[in-house]
Amino acid sequence: MANNMQLSFLNDLKLHKTAWRIQVKILHSWRFFMKGVGESMELILSDAHGTKIHASCKKTYMADLAKHVRVGAWRNIDHFCVSGAGNGAYRSTGHKYRLAFIHSTKISESTLHDDNMFLNIVDFDSIQSGLLDSNFLIDVFGQVLDLGDLETIQCTGGKQRKKLEFSLVNVCGQRLACCLWGKFAENLHSVCQETEGIVLCLLRFAKIGQYRGEVQISNAFDASQLFINPEIAEADEFKQRETDESQALAISESEDNKLVLQIKRDKWMQYPQKNIRELFESTQDEILCRIVATIYAIDTDWG
Repeated sequence: MANNMQLSFLNDLKLHKTAWRIQVKILHSWRFFMKGVGESMELILSDAHGTKIHASCKKTYMADLAKHVRVGAWRNIDHFCVSGAGNGAYRSTGHKYRLAFIHSTKISESTLHDDNMFLNIVDFDSIQSGLLDSNFLIDVFGQVLDLGDLETIQCTGGKQRKKLEFSLVNVCGQRLACCLWGKFAENLHSVCQETEGIVLCLLRFAKIGQYRGEVQISNAFDASQLFINPEIAEADEFKQRETDESQALAISESEDNKLVLQIKRDKWMQYPQKNIRELFESTQDEILCRIVATIYAIDTDWG
């Protein structure tokens, strides 16, 4: 019977009904534990229009459903509970509702295939304006610069976590302070140490915060995603700029090499250049130098 249900887009969902069928892409999934509530699997889903929604699966249903929600896959999801998204922090989408898998939830493969990541990259001006709601997670992208040391921080409860501070820079040269924690910090630091060229960073579902009086972006625990040197359209401008700079450097080096070769080929070029007045004023008996002058006449009386 579930197969006979009509597909709905995420913006069409309403409360007080479980008989829904949606066709969505699994953008992200992670495990979450809350004391007093237990473990759950959290997901961020998107439909073909790019509308996103948060979904949860209690541990009770994970054994049956978790294997069907591979990140990047398109799935048909039938029967689930729809509830209000709430007003708390770390909201992964702007949707007014969220989904919860239930005992009758069914997940099957979809015929739709689309590699779109459904990014919503926020520009630096909007982030630094202070006008964005910091309760919502955002996508940011830029070049990694001002990389700090990989620090080990003693956290509450005696746990130690890795911390990495750096700047993200956009194509206009604007800087945005960033701080990554845990495995995110370790992964980015490792790649930066091993890479000779530029390092581009896409941080999805990132948290907007404040640190030392300035806006700072950080990962929202495991709710965030880190992509290093991603193959996205936004990276093309950075790569083109790097190519142009490399070509300019090569031309400069080529001109310098021409001068070096000229000096090596013509030995007289190795001597300092002097004018005639400097020769007359010199007290040395022998001077090795170059004279650059214009010949106005040649005296032939000396044969």
